[in-house]
Parts: sequence; structure tokens; C-alpha cells
Amino acid sequence: MRFTVLNIRTRPARRDLQQGQAIILIALLILVLFGMLGLAIDSGRGYVDRRDQQAAVDAAALSAGDWYENYTDINLSIQQSVALYQRDMRLYNGPAGAPNHTFALVGPTSSLPQDTWIYSYNEGYTLTIVATNTQFNGYEFEYTTTHNLPLAFIQIFGGSRTVPIGATATSIVGNQRQTPALLTLSNQSCATNLTGSAQLTVLGDVYTNGTACLDSNLHEAGNCYGGAGSNCNVAQYYCYNSTPGFVPYAPPCLPGDTQGTGIVPAPTLPDPGFLATSAGYYTNNEAYGQWNRGTWTEMRPGEYANFHLSGGSASCAFLDPGVYTFLGGYSSDANGSFLSNELRPPEEELWSSPAGTSLATPEFWNQNGVGVGGGAGAGCAGQFNLTVVPALGMGIKHQGGGGNWGVEVTSVRWDRFLDPNITPDPCYNSPGCRRESAPSACQQVNTLDGNNSGIDVNVTRNAPGAQYYNVYVNANGCDGVPNNFSFLGRFLAPGFIDAGSPPAAAIGPFPNGVASTLINGVNGWTCGIATVTICNIAYNNMSPTVQCYAQTRIKLCQTPDDETAPQCFSNCPPPANLLSQENAPMSLEYPPYTAGDVANENYCQPSPNPGNLNAPCIGSQVTPGGVQFYFPNGSCFNQNSNGATYVYGGVQYNWIVIYAPATNTCDESMNGGASTQFIGTIYTPGANWTINGGDRSPLAGQVICYTAKVAGGGQAGIDFNPNYSPVPPAARLIN
Repeated sequence: MRFTVLNIRTRPARRDLQQGQAIILIALLILVLFGMLGLAIDSGRGYVDRRDQQAAVDAAALSAGDWYENYTDINLSIQQSVALYQRDMRLYNGPAGAPNHTFALVGPTSSLPQDTWIYSYNEGYTLTIVATNTQFNGYEFEYTTTHNLPLAFIQIFGGSRTVPIGATATSIVGNQRQTPALLTLSNQSCATNLTGSAQLTVLGDVYTNGTACLDSNLHEAGNCYGGAGSNCNVAQYYCYNSTPGFVPYAPPCLPGDTQGTGIVPAPTLPDPGFLATSAGYYTNNEAYGQWNRGTWTEMRPGEYANFHLSGGSASCAFLDPGVYTFLGGYSSDANGSFLSNELRPPEEELWSSPAGTSLATPEFWNQNGVGVGGGAGAGCAGQFNLTVVPALGMGIKHQGGGGNWGVEVTSVRWDRFLDPNITPDPCYNSPGCRRESAPSACQQVNTLDGNNSGIDVNVTRNAPGAQYYNVYVNANGCDGVPNNFSFLGRFLAPGFIDAGSPPAAAIGPFPNGVASTLINGVNGWTCGIATVTICNIAYNNMSPTVQCYAQTRIKLCQTPDDETAPQCFSNCPPPANLLSQENAPMSLEYPPYTAGDVANENYCQPSPNPGNLNAPCIGSQVTPGGVQFYFPNGSCFNQNSNGATYVYGGVQYNWIVIYAPATNTCDESMNGGASTQFIGTIYTPGANWTINGGDRSPLAGQVICYTAKVAGGGQAGIDFNPNYSPVPPAARLIN
């Protein structure tokens, strides 16, 4: 029997050559993982650092532009923007010493000022600021920040201890005071052309993208910029400074004033691309209704199919505020026609005799031969007189038993602005914004206390545009002291009614030479006799007077400011008795309430209270009386020297008084006369303009067009005033 015996010998252990490799692989993998983790952490820190720096320089660059736009102080702008950068980057200890500042002139002609500041910080950051004044293309601010970021892990593997991280931002902002008075966008030859014996005086810069063809009849109070081949060198360069309305003069210049020069070649300026957004809210069909207010014509904003004043259609026309769209063009060539949105008083006072009895020569609404004839006589200006009448039991009392009383009258109206997109708009809801003219010349009567007398104010012709009249009384008579006149009350203009408060509506009849007494005054001293204007007051009721907020008229309020001298610009001194007077300057609504113009181009709503005393309309949105002329494609403008148009734009239209889209390529003509002026910017980027002179600057603002020719033998003027020019776009990033 066979047996199988199991082999129980133990095999010798065979060595496994792969044992222990996992430990090595894991060790190597840990190094890789730590490296990747370190890379991720350091990369993340770098990403966050760059993001923070980018956000900081974006904000700083925009801040510099905003500060410069509002204050035009380059050093202040840089300081404020650097402070913002430091807060955003949490650099609370500030820079490590004063910045390194350098200055240079750069550009094709080495004429552009450029400042550079370099700030260093102990935390490893460096901020470099390059500010370049590119003049009409705006102020450019380039902010570059760098940081040597310490590496937490990568250096373990032999990498650099730090890595540079950086960011750059560039902003640009315009300067409202560095805008051409005349800008022609065409790049053609002679895009700006001065011909014949025509004389053009410009306060501001002349800029053309093409060539300028000039002669010595250009009196330039600024610089002349043109493309290659421009003969800017032949112009006469006058002395000037930055004061709005400054009168240029021939050199030598006084200390502090500047004499311009020619800069050729100059870089091309783009079309600023302004918009006219309010026209769509004034689309009602309108027509010209001659003498619809008795002795003057009231025009309403809206669309006019064809507007041509000639021959028998002439009149003086008051323009209610808003947008006037002329679908078939605008032509004014009738002697005796005068269109304006200016609100002036009846019996307009002579500027050099405030609180006196002398009348302006000429009165504003008597210009250009206007007149209605008949009992009211020639001219359209408002008229009134005073009569002493019985006031039984309510006679006025004077110091010492009797004496003289002086009376001044202002024109008042309320106006709305209908574009709901302009906010805030205090003029949108009824009754709108209040406007009040400068005071009239003073008229004087004498009363005796024992006679129980009152005074009637009798309107024989309404002032164009007046819906109400404010009456002011001076217990010293016409003493030549404006602040002695005290508010007595507000009265409806003859032919107008209201529901006890504004607004007023015209129903007629309107006075035309026959006296119509102002009665039933409100908000002041009530007479108590329904047929008498002034009664039941004593001399000491009228003082002491106070200067009131522009929208407030109550007992003891003084009158608005008086008008000022006629404009002297391209023809100085102006011919006697030819030019109308100017409105008081922009100085209103703030403590201590310096009055100013509260009716016309120098009036704005609303303003912060208190606000900027040097620029009271900053922050405002509406000029209550402003108008805009809008010309769609194919609609052209022709202002003949026989006709007269005197209008102003407003803040709500970005101060553009004449607007045409770039696709409107009309040939426009401006034949200025003593009574014509457009206050604001003419923006017609596709149109060709011919400008002929007159005795006043027909353009008080700015002209932007395709080409411009100044022809003829007269004197023309462009009086650039930054207060009446479009606000440049806000600061914006360009990279």
C-alpha cells in the first residue's frame, strides 16, 4: 500500500522588491500637493491683491476727474484721490515721505502740461499718477499701482521671495471753462472762414478740424487752433482773462491777463454728441396769433409748421418757456418784429439811476421799431401811472402829516417745464416756478393825512409776459435808495384771472391806452377798499426792509436787483440809446440773499440752500424761463437783420438754445442787429453757418457747427460764457 507523505518543509521567504515604494511616492506626492497648495494660496493672494489694486485705482482715477470737474484745482484733485486710494488699500499710515513730483510739456507741439507724482508706501506699494491737460479733449488722469507681494510658499521651492502685482486705470474729464467759443467740425479747407471787411471779436478759443482761413479782422481773445495750413498767425490776439463777460482789449496786457496765440497743427476734436431730449414733450400743434394779448403776442412751445415773420405779421412776441420745433424752418425778416422770452417790468428803469424816475433808453420791449399804435403809443413795453384817490376811513398816513410816496412795479408770472425726466423739477407741477422781473422806474405822488387818500396804480399797457404785478412802496418817495422799497402786494394783471392763487389765465380785455387799476392785492398789506390799490398803511409799516428768498414775497421784502449796463463787447463803448440793458448777475437765493435776476437767464431752480455763492446754479436742473429752438432734418434758420430775436436757453436743455441733429445739413444765416442775441450754445454739427455782424454780440455762449463763415462789413461777436455752455460729460474710465 502506497502512502503519500505531505511535504511540510517551509519554503525560504522570497524578498518582495516593491515593498516600501508607497512611502516614497506618498512623500513625493505630499511635496507636490504642498507645492500646488502653496501655488494656489500665493496665486489667490496675488489675484485678491490685483483685484483690490484695480478697484482702488479705478475709484481714485474717477475721483480725480470728479474733483477736477467741480473745482478745477489739480492739486486738490490729486490729494483727494490719493486719500481715497489709501483708504481702499488700507494704507492707514500714509506714504513714506513726500511724493516725487515732476512737470513736463508733452504732445506734438510740446504744449500739453503734464504732471507726474510717485507715492511710495512702507507696505511695498507704489502709486504713480500722470495727469495730462489735453486741453479741449479733457484732463486725463492715469493711475498705476504696483505691489511687491511677499510669497508665502513658493520661495520654499527656490522661487522668488516676492512677485510684482499691479493695476492701471485712466480717466478723462472735460472742463467747462476750456471749451471753444467757435468749433467747426469739418476737416475741409477754410472750414472757418473770415472774409471781406467783416470783423469778428471772439472771447474764447476758435477751433477748427480743417484749416482756418483768417485775416487781421479776427480779434481773438483766446487761442486759434487749426489743421495744417491754417493761417492763425494773421489774427490780432487780444488780452483777456477767465471772467465771464470780460471785455477783450488790444495789448499790452495788464498783469494777470493773457494774450492768446495760434496753435497749428492742432489735434482733431470729435463731435460732442449732445442730445435734445425734451422736444418729445412739446408736440402740440401751435400757430402764431398776432396781438392775441392786446398789445403783444404770446407764443406757446410746440410744433410750428412754418414760421416766417414778414411784413404785416410783425409784432412783439413773448415766448413761453419750452421747446419750439420749427418743422418748416424759422425766418424773421420783418422790421418791427421782436421775439423774446425775457420778462421785463413796465416803465423799465434806467440802470444808472436805481430807484429813480428815469426810463431805460431803449426799454427792452421797445426795440427794433415794434409798436401797436393807437392809444398806447409806439412800442410794446408796459406802462403804468399813479393817481391819488379818496380812501374814506382808510387813508395812508405819512410822517409829519403828509409827504411823498414812491412806487415801483415788477412783472410776475408762473411757468412750468414738462419733461418728467429732468429731476428734480420743481417747475413740473402746477403752478410751476415763479418769475419776477427787475423793478420799474419809480413814480411818485404826494398825499396829506387829513385828506383820507389812497393811491391807485393804473396799468395802461401790460408788460409782455406779465400775468401779475408786484407793487413796492417807499415812504421816502423816489429817493434813489433801492432797499427802501417794501413789498405791498401781488395783483393780477388786467385781462388775467386766477382761482385765488396762481396760475393765471388770459381772458381779456387787455388795456391799450386806457387805465386799468390794480386791485385786490394779496400776500401783503390789504387795502380794504375794492377799488383802490394802496390804502390803510402808515409810513412805519414799510420798514425796515429785508432781502427775501427768491421765491418769497411777503411784507417788508425788498425788490429784486436792478438791471445793469448794456453789453459792451465787439463795439465799445456801445452807441448811445441803442442797446437794451442786461439782467443782474448770478447771485441769488442764498444767505444773505443778494437778490439778483429772478426771472431770466441768470435764474435757476432749484439750488442748494445754502449753496455755492460763486456758482449759484450748480446743482440746479431748471432755468424757469428757458427756451430751445429745435430744427429737424430739412428745417433751416434765417435771422435777418431787419427782424430781431433775443432768447436764452436753460439748464434743462444743457444750455443749448438752437439744436439740430447731425443729419441736418442746412445753410443757416445769422444777421445780427442791435436787438438780436442768442444766449446759450448753438449746436448744429451738420450745418454751415454764415454770421454777419451787428452792434452787440449776437452769440452769448458757444457755436458748434460744420463750417462757419463770417462775412459782410459789420461787426460780429461771440462772447463765450461758460455759465451758458453745456456741461461736459462726467469723468469716465477709458481703460
